[in-house]
Amino acid sequence: MRTKRRLQAAAFTAAAVVLGLCTVQGTYALWSAAASASPGTISSASFDTTMTAVNTGQTTNMTLTNGTAATLTLSPAGTLGPGTSVYGGVVVTNNTNAGGQFNAAITASQPTIANVNGGSLASYVRVNAKSAASSTECSTATGFAPIGSTGLVSPTVVKGASTVFCFQIALDSAAPATVKGQAVNISLQLTARQLCGVPSGC
Repeated sequence: MRTKRRLQAAAFTAAAVVLGLCTVQGTYALWSAAASASPGTISSASFDTTMTAVNTGQTTNMTLTNGTAATLTLSPAGTLGPGTSVYGGVVVTNNTNAGGQFNAAITASQPTIANVNGGSLASYVRVNAKSAASSTECSTATGFAPIGSTGLVSPTVVKGASTVFCFQIALDSAAPATVKGQAVNISLQLTARQLCGVPSGC
């Protein structure tokens, strides 16, 4: 079975991720950092955020150079069947070129699961997630939990560093044989936002 995950940076910039059964949408706030280098001279910095698929290593910026959303395909490890789970994840890297401290936080929203072509699979699929320090944690079944209403927030991601979101797609053991071969779109949003650039806060 296939899941599509799309990470799309919408309001400000966007990207997309596809994970087997899901569509994950991600957004991040685009900030421009400006500093006066000399009288009358201003330089700006970009808030680039890179996504890398855990199982394939495919990488893309959340937003392409033309401002459109990028798409990243995640290939979940394992075969999904009644009572089993498949796993995938995305590494999100704070690649800003701003000078000084430029921290970010990444939030994964609750997923939306929708049937494809009039199927009934969605009611038997569950999505759990966890924030991790290493992509190797995505292949372990421990630590996953449903995403709450406030979303799953990563630890602070400093400039040049990364955080990992691991996803677990589980199929209910009571899923009937009639759902075999069906697919669902699982959409969730990843939002990256700049934190205050000084240790004492805004």
